[in-house]
Amino acid sequence: MDERLEKALEFANYRITLGNRKRDIRARMLFLQTLHYKNGVFVANETIIGFIDALLRQNKTKSIVVDTNENPVEIEDLQEFMDLLLGAYSEASNEYKVQMDKVTKSRNIKKIMDW
Repeated sequence: MDERLEKALEFANYRITLGNRKRDIRARMLFLQTLHYKNGVFVANETIIGFIDALLRQNKTKSIVVDTNENPVEIEDLQEFMDLLLGAYSEASNEYKVQMDKVTKSRNIKKIMDW
């Protein structure tokens, strides 16, 4: 096979593998951000953290919050809920950063797939 064609195929495989690995890392982050609380399912993202923070700034201690399945969930301790959200978000973000750093430094398929 022509050397240029072989290098082009190798690069195409690298880009596909890189894209797949990044997609897997993002899916893992979403999994780590998922929080089960009071029979509700929440994703610890900037939106809900900001909303709960706004409630806390208004000196609210409890509230009804709609979860990801559009079910209303009564949160009786907003501060505890906020702490759990921040913990899940921090853990997910830290792992996401570590894994993405590994992938972006990888220059071949073998290194990308090294878990």
